Amino acid sequence: MNISSVYSNSPSGNSAPQQGAGVDSKIQSLEQKLQKLETEKQKAAQRKDEEQKEKLEKQIKEIEKQIQQLRKQENEKAQKTESSDIQKAQESSSKAIDAGKYIDVYA
Repeated sequence: MNISSVYSNSPSGNSAPQQGAGVDSKIQSLEQKLQKLETEKQKAAQRKDEEQKEKLEKQIKEIEKQIQQLRKQENEKAQKTESSDIQKAQESSSKAIDAGKYIDVYA
């Protein structure tokens, strides 16, 4: 039996990727919406419908802003997780060093 079959039901790594998956799906959804709006904007430009084109441009800018905010949040979470992991590693290594300081002496 290999290791991957033993842990097949458990997530690999920590739980951060699962949280990030929700953000990733939101970003993908917004990017798809953005593509549709870009297509509609091009059609409005071809029809010379300036009012519709301007309305679509505003929607596009708003969605781009939302995507930027989500990506920023995602990066901040990743940095916090990374710094937390580093801190835990430093704490465990200092505990391991402390464990070797004391020697039991039996008389």
